[in-house]
Amino acid sequence: MEDSQSSDDEKTRLRETFDAIASSFDETRREPWDDVREFVEGREGAVALDLGCGNGRHLDLLREPFNTVVGMDFSVSMLGLCDGAVVRGDLCALPFADSCADCALCVAALHHLPSREERINTLDEIARVLRDDGDALVSVWAIEHPKFDGERDDIRASGGDVYVPWKRGDEERERYYHIHERDGFETLVADSSLEGTVWESDGNYYAHLR
Repeated sequence: MEDSQSSDDEKTRLRETFDAIASSFDETRREPWDDVREFVEGREGAVALDLGCGNGRHLDLLREPFNTVVGMDFSVSMLGLCDGAVVRGDLCALPFADSCADCALCVAALHHLPSREERINTLDEIARVLRDDGDALVSVWAIEHPKFDGERDDIRASGGDVYVPWKRGDEERERYYHIHERDGFETLVADSSLEGTVWESDGNYYAHLR
């Protein structure tokens, strides 16, 4: 999905979707992920950012070891569910100063961006806002996820671009995802301004980046 107008339209639809499903999303998405908890443990500093923070389920993890914690998302309804300091913004143009953060999370957000250029731009933006000794944790949905059993050939045929429905009761909304292969995610990182290691856990690829 590389056409710029199509990409902008897709992001608009996605934002509208998350605005619409925010309350039902929050009902089942309140607990922090174990992998994120493990990453945060032992870290400390002045400023931490949660980019694409959604309903803010990882913000509390950051508040004890970091003096200032700011969540950012593009959905006003999702931000309304968060406690603490939050700001609306775009992953591709982060509303933060250069070298301001000791730590950044970008969990389950990068895969919603509908073009590779935007995904690389986001990684470059994370590099821009990190201090020289700062680090980041980025995650995307992995093609190995059990949800995709029996569907991987179709996903690969589509270039990784899929729509996954959000269903709660009578409510159903389609959400765009780019499903990553490990080598594709590693190449994405290599083509950005960041470097680090990639691993798979519980159906997601994670990258610890500097």
